[in-house]
Amino acid sequence: MPSVVPLIIKLSGKTLQQETQLKALFAKLQGQKAIIVHGGGVEVDSLLEKLKIVTPKIEGIRVSSKEAMPYITGMLAGTCNKKLASLAQSAKLKALGLMASDGESLSLIKLDPKFGQVANVKACDPSFLTLLEEQGFTPIISSIGILEGELYNINADEVAKALAILFKAPLILVSDVKGVLDKEGNLIPSLDETYAKILIDDGTIHDGMLVKVKAAFEASKQTSNVVILSSLENLISSDLTSTSSILGTVFSSDR
Repeated sequence: MPSVVPLIIKLSGKTLQQETQLKALFAKLQGQKAIIVHGGGVEVDSLLEKLKIVTPKIEGIRVSSKEAMPYITGMLAGTCNKKLASLAQSAKLKALGLMASDGESLSLIKLDPKFGQVANVKACDPSFLTLLEEQGFTPIISSIGILEGELYNINADEVAKALAILFKAPLILVSDVKGVLDKEGNLIPSLDETYAKILIDDGTIHDGMLVKVKAAFEASKQTSNVVILSSLENLISSDLTSTSSILGTVFSSDR
């Protein structure tokens, strides 16, 4: 375990288009321990549509066939990952692009075959990422992993959750919205599981947000640190050395 716990920041696919804001975020991370995790669903959707490859979603999870996986991998572990690494490097961070399974930090668990080449992850060994952090690197991790010689797609929220659990670290889920919103579109500053269930049952929380909320509560149960859903703009304007200053929705599990 590192002497200084890193901040785990998960960037949604939609935020990857905000290059100016991303550079500002990376500049704020200079001198701070952080691990960046990213998705790229928007970019993957665009590529697969051009290729006329259909990847339906079940329970918010993209069905990833063997036919589609080379393209999904190329976009997530290639284009999106290296774009973020280059933006971080331009902000003077020692950024290093990685896959979720690199260094055996996380181990993969296959999901039901109905999802195709899709896996979940669990915390395994912090040694590799700790070594990188001690050498001043900022890992930038894509939601692609290898299991038994095969490439697997992983939900990026699950990757971020597993890393937060691995390091007992604060987790910031960065989305294109400022946090979890109620039916009227107002920010919910603090969300517990009881209220979340009401919002899930009435359809206010659904699809991709449902996956985020479930991952956030699981992380809050297994780490002693805070879990926040925030926007990129709010994160940039916040003091990242103090998670209590970050605007968004704070998750608290019912214990």
